[in-house]
Amino acid sequence: MLSSRFLLLLLLAASGVHAAPSFVVENAGPLLENASDHTRVATVTISLSPHTSLLGDPVILNASPTVHPFVLSHRSSHLWDLLLTGAPKLDFEVVALYSLTIYAKDNQGATAAQTILVQIEDVNEPPDFIGPLAQKNQVTEIYIREDTAHGVIIYRAVAKDPEGAMLEYSISPESSGFTIDSTGAISTATDLDFESDMRSFSLIIKVVDPGGLFATGNLKIFLINVNDKDPTLACSLFNIENGVLSVLSTNSTLHHKVNLTLDEEIPVGKMIAMCQAADDDNLGDLTFGLDTVDDYFAVDKEKGTVVTTTRLDVEKTGFASALFFSIKACDGDQRCAEIPVATYIHGINDNPPFCDQYLIRYTGKEEIAKDTVVAKVSCHDLDKPPDTIHYAPSSGPVGSGRLFEQVPDAKNFIQVTKELDYENPEMVAAGHIYEMMISVFDDLHPSHTVTVTILVEIAPDNDFSPKFQELHYAFSVPETSGAFYKVGQVTAIDEDHPPGCLTYKIISGDIQTVQRFWIHPFSGVIELTTQPDYESVRQYNLTVEAVDCDRDHPRTALATVTVDIEDENDEAPVCTPYLYTAIISDNVIAGTNVNGLRLNCHDRDSQDFEMRFEMASGNENLHFQLDPTRGSNTPKLIVKNPFNFDSGAELQQRYHLVVHVIDDNLQYGKAIKPRTGTAVIDIYVMKTSTPPSPTSSEQRKGLTVVYTAINTYKSSDWYVPFVFTLMAVFFVGLVSWMCFLLWRYGSIKSKSQRVAKEGSKPKPNGMKYVVGNRSEKEKNVITETRNKKLEVLTAGSLSMPLPPGLLQGGQCCPII
Repeated sequence: MLSSRFLLLLLLAASGVHAAPSFVVENAGPLLENASDHTRVATVTISLSPHTSLLGDPVILNASPTVHPFVLSHRSSHLWDLLLTGAPKLDFEVVALYSLTIYAKDNQGATAAQTILVQIEDVNEPPDFIGPLAQKNQVTEIYIREDTAHGVIIYRAVAKDPEGAMLEYSISPESSGFTIDSTGAISTATDLDFESDMRSFSLIIKVVDPGGLFATGNLKIFLINVNDKDPTLACSLFNIENGVLSVLSTNSTLHHKVNLTLDEEIPVGKMIAMCQAADDDNLGDLTFGLDTVDDYFAVDKEKGTVVTTTRLDVEKTGFASALFFSIKACDGDQRCAEIPVATYIHGINDNPPFCDQYLIRYTGKEEIAKDTVVAKVSCHDLDKPPDTIHYAPSSGPVGSGRLFEQVPDAKNFIQVTKELDYENPEMVAAGHIYEMMISVFDDLHPSHTVTVTILVEIAPDNDFSPKFQELHYAFSVPETSGAFYKVGQVTAIDEDHPPGCLTYKIISGDIQTVQRFWIHPFSGVIELTTQPDYESVRQYNLTVEAVDCDRDHPRTALATVTVDIEDENDEAPVCTPYLYTAIISDNVIAGTNVNGLRLNCHDRDSQDFEMRFEMASGNENLHFQLDPTRGSNTPKLIVKNPFNFDSGAELQQRYHLVVHVIDDNLQYGKAIKPRTGTAVIDIYVMKTSTPPSPTSSEQRKGLTVVYTAINTYKSSDWYVPFVFTLMAVFFVGLVSWMCFLLWRYGSIKSKSQRVAKEGSKPKPNGMKYVVGNRSEKEKNVITETRNKKLEVLTAGSLSMPLPPGLLQGGQCCPII
């Protein structure tokens, strides 16, 4: 067949006919599904016409299925091998027949295709595990609880056979305590205990097909510890009675209550028990707790020490002398061991006696009769059982044969042994006051002692009322006086004994919320507590009260105190608003009021005409000025010097003017401690596109006269009227000159219009003057000889329009 094809190709070539490529396929026959990689499946030979060649290598097209494990490998010039690649793996049960189309094309554009069928033959293959056991040389680990019951399926081994045959499962070692059935289910076959020596099991799972082929998998079973045992608790408890310490030991396996005795008032934080706990489960999560109905004891959750947390005081109201609690040790699942404890609190002598009064005063009027009880000492003791209270003199004129003594049948009563008279020289020498001390103690050891002081005073009757030396006091205070300034002093006298025992207080007249006056209670000196304000209150009328020392029936006297506040310059001027803003153009002329801006300033303690204004900062190149600078509270802001940005001398467009307002512009005299306020003016100068005029004199809208009013004129100043006269003469001359300029402007304008009409006629060379608006497309040019004098006023070149008064021929109307 191959020779006939070559012969056919030769004949076609001899006849000049171009033949398409042809294929010769030698199939190696059916392919086993377990064939190895690079196995030759078939040989493909391609025949070509003379003088032709293949365009590239032949390729496999239109394979069925699309994904196949075959590739063409070039062996020689016209010979290719169809080889097995191994990916995807051959599987008879998946694909039994592959259909491949081989396509080739020569350099003349002729193509050829040949279909190859590859038959796959079935081979008996060993079974395979599905899932984790399928991983070779790896161990599958599973975890089960130690309390898993018999016959519980803990794992299911799954395997499959490529041929779909029935499989058999086995497990080894057989004595591991686990079994496997025909479906691969692994179950427990014995009791499991984590606390025993075996905590894990290594098993080999085997699966066999009917042909004897098998697969194995490694399985390791771990036991999970389960909390199935109760912990045990052992404690040492410390018995403390009358300061003696003894130890009681017990544990939770005895199941009985422990009786513990503790002295009251043992220190807070004292350890009364130390415990240890154990758990066979060994989960390491044991904690200690205290089961109690009060908060007298607490246990450390980790260390198991029991301490006192609150003072143990049997005398406390509601305190129970028997306290019950239980010490517990519990694991994470609240399996607990418990020791109940009954604690009995033993009382001690820990409280000193206490008395209703530790200072007892007795005051008698003029005379105290013999056997008069001057003091009753009443003391108690809270200790249980109660202690006996004893009273004994410790110091002072008290005791047998003294001025005072204890009543025989009632030692806590003190009485006078003889009559006491205020006028008695002995009483006067003693100062009419007697001091004595009584010691009070209990009779338990160690005993506690307290002392009670008794003061006996003989006082005269309060017969006289206090009197002020003056019924009305008048004082003056400067407005700038601060706290602790001494305003003045009031004085009163009292004829009762003891003399001079008076106190003073202000009862009315200080009407403001913040009290501005304070009076010394004993000296009567009145002081300021804060600075006064003349503008708020100019005069205070205070009422001062003097009180004597009689506690039962005090007598009083009243006096009036007038305090005048002297006005001083203590407040700075304030401008409203504080900040002013304005926007002006750069072609504004000198003397113009900036946007009609006026400051508005006031001073609470000065007149409006007493203000003086200064430019403190920000007035670069002196472009601005306040008018007037004195004598007014509403000065205007005017432009003093015009702006010239075209020359390059002006760079700044924003001006932050800080104005100082000073209240020292007084008409007579000189200001004392002048005050300064501040105002801020922010001005933005906006550049305009209008070119500057030829002459500055022709840019004026009018004449602005800036005057400064200063109210410091005196009749003796002769030069003032002289200066005013000169200014009036100058003003008249200036007005006349402006009228002359306007007249010249009218005549020149009419002549310029006549000359403009003759603009088409040739003119000799000479000076050129521009008439009209410079922005117009056509400009009228006037040409005159240099030796002819001609003055032209150009109205169109002005940066701002002329005022109406100047445009009406020859009329003079200056603007001030």
